[in-house]
Amino acid sequence: MKRKERDFAGTLPGTGRCLFQLPITYVVVDLETTGLDPVQDQIIEIGALEVVAGKPGRSFTTLVQPVTVQPGQFISPFISRLTGITNDGLLAAPGAAKALEAFGRFLGDRIVVGYNAGFDMGFLQQGFQKELRRPLPNDWVDVLPMARTVFPLWEHHRLNNLAAYYHVENPQAHRALSDVKTTDACYRKVIKDGAAKFGSLQAFLEAVRKKMAPEEGEQLSLW
Repeated sequence: MKRKERDFAGTLPGTGRCLFQLPITYVVVDLETTGLDPVQDQIIEIGALEVVAGKPGRSFTTLVQPVTVQPGQFISPFISRLTGITNDGLLAAPGAAKALEAFGRFLGDRIVVGYNAGFDMGFLQQGFQKELRRPLPNDWVDVLPMARTVFPLWEHHRLNNLAAYYHVENPQAHRALSDVKTTDACYRKVIKDGAAKFGSLQAFLEAVRKKMAPEEGEQLSLW
């Protein structure tokens, strides 16, 4: 059975944790990977967008060449079809250490926002520890449980479901930077709907906390 990202993210010493906050300064992050297991599989693309006081700023994107025992065969045909990333495209990509070092400089100490963010953070935390010999201490905020809280009757809560509901175009779904921009647009919209549905941002956060059933004493904060 594949390791679940919620069972991995935040488990390495010195790594961040999932927060129940609604930050206005943050970095939206999305990854493409060779599979679902942050220990056995590898990152093939990183996308990120900084948002400062609610305003989008610089973006970051890089392909990442994974380690393989077969020269030139980096990803499966399924992953290539899903993402549009090809083996040829990965030939000139930097290795994980160089890519993660550059991403770490871009990220700094800011909070990460992501869709199903525990998945991405599990891979990043594993990558930082393995490749850079240091933990990734950044905390993160997950948009997925916000969507589940606002739309509890939906059968699926994938990013494309939320984007379709909000009429947010994602021109390159399953490419990291395009998914990042889509996530940010949906994050802004879902917190507005959450505040309207539950009466306030604080009440919405409390509903999200109950949905996720975190450990006792988890701190709630609007910002």
